[in-house]
Amino acid sequence: MMRTIARLVLLLLVSTLFPLQAAAASAPAPTVSSSRLLTDTDGDGLDDTRDGCPTVAAATSTGCPLEPRSVSLTWLAGKQSLQVRVTSPVGACAQRARVAVFRVRPHKDYKVFGGSTSFSGRLKVKVARGATYYVTVPTSYASGVAECGTAKSRKVAATRG
Repeated sequence: MMRTIARLVLLLLVSTLFPLQAAAASAPAPTVSSSRLLTDTDGDGLDDTRDGCPTVAAATSTGCPLEPRSVSLTWLAGKQSLQVRVTSPVGACAQRARVAVFRVRPHKDYKVFGGSTSFSGRLKVKVARGATYYVTVPTSYASGVAECGTAKSRKVAATRG
């Protein structure tokens, strides 16, 4: 008798579960709309998901304004080194800026140092005396702040005396 009741309960349980699964399987799955509404808060033509600076309009590929920067080179005779200083109205363009120091040669200049400035935008590089040098800074992107322009210093002679 107990077995019969257990079978009946099991049968009742199974019969109530299967119709629910069949109904769930036949119900249409929720669809995700592929045509999301893209917004452009600053009106520069880049939607906010691709715009590096969504609140500032700019005609650059990152969507951030192009900020100028300059680089200066000074010969420190007592220390036998060059001092590089990168400056910009936007601090992020001077901090940790990539620089390349070149030695001037008759036919082709060659790179003697490549590295980054400090957080203050400065760097000292030991070089050989009796040569002429200059520094370049390539274009870079300060995330969410600005697109930083290129810069090139004047040529500086590292005197022997």
